[in-house]
Amino acid sequence: MIAQFDSPRTDGTRGGDTSVSNADIIPTPWVSQPDNTKDFFETGITKTNSIAISKSGEMGNMRLSFQNLDQEGTLPNTDLNRNTLSFSGTMNVSDKVKVNANLNYVKTDSDNRPAVGYGTESIMYLFIWYGRQLNTNNLRDYWQPGLEGIQQFNYNYNYHDNPYFTMYENTNAQDKDRMFGNVSLTYDISENWKLLLRSGRDFYRDFRVRKRAFSTQRFPFGTYQEDNIFFEESNSDFLLSYNKTFGEKFNLNISAGGNQLRQKQDFTKSVAPQLINPGVYSFNNSRQAVQVSSNNSEKRINSLYGYARFGYDNVLFMDITGRNDWSSTLPEGNNSYFYPSVTLSAIASDMFNMPDWVTFAKVRAAYAEVGNDTDAYRLRSFYQNETQFDSSTPILTESSLIPNSNLKPEITGSYEFGLDLRFLQSRINLDMTYYDSATKNQIINISTDIASGYSSQLINAGEVRNYGFEAIANFVPVLTDNFKWSSTFNFATNKSEVTDLGDDIQFTLTSANGAYIQAREGGSISAIYGRGFQRVEDEDSEYFGQMIINNQGIPERTDDLVYQGDYAPDFTLGMQNTFKYKNVDLGFLIDTRQGGIVVSRTKTIGSTSGQLQETLEGRETGIVAEGVVNTGTAESPNYVPNTVNVDARTFNNRYYERDNVEAAKYDASYTKLREVSLGYSFPQK
Repeated sequence: MIAQFDSPRTDGTRGGDTSVSNADIIPTPWVSQPDNTKDFFETGITKTNSIAISKSGEMGNMRLSFQNLDQEGTLPNTDLNRNTLSFSGTMNVSDKVKVNANLNYVKTDSDNRPAVGYGTESIMYLFIWYGRQLNTNNLRDYWQPGLEGIQQFNYNYNYHDNPYFTMYENTNAQDKDRMFGNVSLTYDISENWKLLLRSGRDFYRDFRVRKRAFSTQRFPFGTYQEDNIFFEESNSDFLLSYNKTFGEKFNLNISAGGNQLRQKQDFTKSVAPQLINPGVYSFNNSRQAVQVSSNNSEKRINSLYGYARFGYDNVLFMDITGRNDWSSTLPEGNNSYFYPSVTLSAIASDMFNMPDWVTFAKVRAAYAEVGNDTDAYRLRSFYQNETQFDSSTPILTESSLIPNSNLKPEITGSYEFGLDLRFLQSRINLDMTYYDSATKNQIINISTDIASGYSSQLINAGEVRNYGFEAIANFVPVLTDNFKWSSTFNFATNKSEVTDLGDDIQFTLTSANGAYIQAREGGSISAIYGRGFQRVEDEDSEYFGQMIINNQGIPERTDDLVYQGDYAPDFTLGMQNTFKYKNVDLGFLIDTRQGGIVVSRTKTIGSTSGQLQETLEGRETGIVAEGVVNTGTAESPNYVPNTVNVDARTFNNRYYERDNVEAAKYDASYTKLREVSLGYSFPQK
């Protein structure tokens, strides 16, 4: 017999008899199902279809294309449909006037996009806690008989939702329209002068609907939410160019122009916190007052720039640029910033006699500066609306950020050296670059004493250096009339260093689950700090580096944040091979990332909940942690090997504490087969 359930309470608990008869609800016993997670997922399918029409002639050319992407997700009841219509064309209005236009419209629809991240909304979060003995198929009928639409059926009513209930009832729909393109006019004023006028726009409207059904753990009376997002960016620019060759050796190309960028963002969120009637998703069905919040911003950057290229005999080149921006997000006294660049290059193979096997050789050197502003509305304090206690008393709160009305623009200066070599009629090609850049006057948030009423302050501070090496190598080992084998290797490495912060400042770029990416003077910009295990630090001790265990047999953790590693890799390497035999092409791409760490929240929760394989150890016998116990004092330690046996549940819950980054980090290195392609080119006839 099925017991009756009272209506959901706002605290997530339920009244009445909550006992359920397994005989009536579960058709088969809940036996061990080693594939119970795999049973839930489905095979994802992505279908792409496209068609294009093109035409060219004396008057110009045009191309019209349509592409449809239809995707079914690996999670039940998830999908994505995207239709893209593109047009591009050129019209030769006269011998001197040419008009170019391109326009793209993208329509994206989804009835349900899965929630990601941490929390009960995420399916992956559920499976971290999911009992290995559960039969997933028994949860497909996710409503309790007689309480359809009111009360879900699940194996656990404390923290989790039925996974099928989540995917079919708690949906996240999206309806997005995006349009972008530009129109340009080129006017050949004379043999040497040319004028370019161009204007472009990119905007989208994104409408998102979130539904949560009755009996959802976080929303026992359900909820309904609509997000309206609008974004627009427009760019208009002009460029006047002069190009002339003097005699047979010297060439001059000069350009001057300007640009105006405008950005606008509007965001409105409307929420019905609770519903009156289950399954009716409308603001008219809201049990409480509808909550509405909005955020609108605008930004503008005006720019003037110039460019000059000097060439000698097509072997020596010098390029000089200069640009000045005026940004609306910086204060009037500091909203103008200028940044130049200069590049020198020489084709050495045309300047000097080289062996026959050297096909081409070019060297280059460059210095450049780039300016940067900040987001809108960070110069002055402002107030924002909060949820009202009653209908007649508005609540406004000041921003928790202390603004800065004297902000300066960020400036990044960099130089690089490069070498482009080609050998044996371009059968072997090598392009190498070394770069070194420094960013100063960074616009950063630093933490403040919460007693001040603010949590952070916006300042200009610090200098960060980035330097690295990049190389692309291409080889054609085999080349015949019918067969060609081509290999390409792409290598990159980058290092960063915080060279100056001033006044012993250290700031957190971002943080999650006990892991902090912090900038500290002398460290890297990608350094991860967090709590870890205390270890013997005396290098003269025979136990140097071993974990320190307390009297209960549990490893001790550090009180402070310590360096755990960098999320940035030591280097990346891509390897692509292409084989062409007559009209058949076969290719594959391999990616390698070496070094760096990743901190996994799945690891900590999966271990403390006993879901991961390593927690099997010691379930019957207990665990004696490898490490040493200090039988002396902190000032005069005396270490002896640990012998305390701890039950596995207690040990794993303490060892994998959620803010213990050391127990949750992994080597982020990998080598993967990213792509395999097979193609056939039909004869043109």
